[in-house]
Amino acid sequence: MARTQGERKAETRARLLAAAAELFADQGVDAVSVDAVAEAAGRTSGAVYAHFGSKQGLLLALLDSWKDSVLTVLQAEVAVSDSPAGQLGAVWANLSDNDDPDTSRWPLLEHELWLRAARDPEVADVVRVRNAEARRYSARRLDGWTSAVGATPAAMSEDLAVLVKALLTGLAMQKRLDPDSVSDDLAMRGLAALVGLTEPTAITSSRTTSHHSTRTTSTTR
Repeated sequence: MARTQGERKAETRARLLAAAAELFADQGVDAVSVDAVAEAAGRTSGAVYAHFGSKQGLLLALLDSWKDSVLTVLQAEVAVSDSPAGQLGAVWANLSDNDDPDTSRWPLLEHELWLRAARDPEVADVVRVRNAEARRYSARRLDGWTSAVGATPAAMSEDLAVLVKALLTGLAMQKRLDPDSVSDDLAMRGLAALVGLTEPTAITSSRTTSHHSTRTTSTTR
């Protein structure tokens, strides 16, 4: 059966995003041209501009797609974890798994966007709007979660969202560069202190579960 125009466009978009994810993470945004992304995806540079407008637009779309994928995985993990500590462990495990190429690219791409925003006011304006939306969403999720588990967080909702993101992103990058300096126990204690969870437990079992879930999700999305 012949594919529709919408299906062909969706496939092209997905191919371009996959190629950009690999190239941007491995080489850096500035070192990768639109032509290189198009060639890796088996498409023309015109397809990149048609779908994303610019290389910056491609990077923003890529990060939004990662955000959606990560949120889907994390929400599934939280739903199946049987304790607050297990839920925190699932969050950390899915963001810190350097053995999974899909997961390990996320902090690199996030840092690439920050670098671009620091050097380009136009990109910075877009990033601020994107971050504000993400912060409000995270604040609502954290507020509901801390209330449900009876935790007493170290800050109000939006401030807590900022602190949790900073901790997770910073620890994930530090673990990538120096794995021995960031143990799972250390990450858990930091998260638990921020969200006000008084009795964090070992997360070995939740890491095992989340690794399996991440693998399954990445092969089906």
